[in-house]
Amino acid sequence: MQTTFEQEQIILWSLLHEPGDALARKVFDERGIEALDDFRSGRAKSIWPELVGEDFAQQVPELIERISLRLPHRNVIAVIERGIRWNSRPVFPQEAPKLFAKLSDLYPHHPYLLWVAGDVSFLQEDCVAVVGTRNPSEAGMAKTERLVEKLAMPVISGGAVGIDSRAHATALKLGLKTAAFMAGGLDRAYPQSNWELFHTIVQQGGAMISEMACGTAPTAFRFLQRNRLIAAASSATYVVEAGFRSGSKNTAGHARQLGRGSYAVAGPIGSAAAGCNALIASGIADPIWLGQHPVHPSQIKRRVDDAILNGAKTLEEIAIESGVSLRDVRGILAR
Repeated sequence: MQTTFEQEQIILWSLLHEPGDALARKVFDERGIEALDDFRSGRAKSIWPELVGEDFAQQVPELIERISLRLPHRNVIAVIERGIRWNSRPVFPQEAPKLFAKLSDLYPHHPYLLWVAGDVSFLQEDCVAVVGTRNPSEAGMAKTERLVEKLAMPVISGGAVGIDSRAHATALKLGLKTAAFMAGGLDRAYPQSNWELFHTIVQQGGAMISEMACGTAPTAFRFLQRNRLIAAASSATYVVEAGFRSGSKNTAGHARQLGRGSYAVAGPIGSAAAGCNALIASGIADPIWLGQHPVHPSQIKRRVDDAILNGAKTLEEIAIESGVSLRDVRGILAR
């Protein structure tokens, strides 16, 4: 694998701060790889405050400190070589423009590149995220299978035991592509108990993906930051079961903030679906049913909602304005 000087400098910049660092992103968007020269020459403290605006200017000294601590310990070539040993390669926006266009909705928290094992081409089109608790009920696992089957779309999840694993495995069984987003480097894909699943995902045309280079630990903060990528890469996020304090709820929140569909499967009070019930009650997620009612990917529902906001009233007017079939309009409005 060959990388250009510019790509190597982008990788280096990404190694100097944590994922989603808005200030570092603003500096880079203004200066590109010249930001590294700014730092090395000492000009950063005078140039960067003017570039990032009043809201961020006071934080520039802290960013400079973070870079000064990390830069001496970051070797780009060693990082790339470690990635190659683990079948992980850097993918830049030019290589997957539609995927990175979706991720750019996270601005100013969008990634510079992704580290990938496998094929990300299917992520350029519509995909859905299916996530949930690591401690699911038997019913929750069955609902996950039913949901993935009904959606019949490529599936994104986080690779965890429980709902995530069942979502990936069901997609593979149905011949659907699936991608697992990791919180640390792909050489530290978590959990280790799922490594056989991870290998199968890649072997069957899917992908293992991380914003973090190989060698990076999957810390709690990075799991939360990883969730924003799952939500952004998907057209809708579906939560099957979740606790009150749950990373799945965090993913659903990102989806809602991004204008993506956010859905949760309601369950009995006191069940493993407590977090899903809370998402629905708070308006962060819409309820879905896995019985006779169809599950609608968010883009279709959003088009119907937009048509109504633009003044369409009758079924026919909504169908004309949204470009959605009359049958699908009826199904969405009946929910």
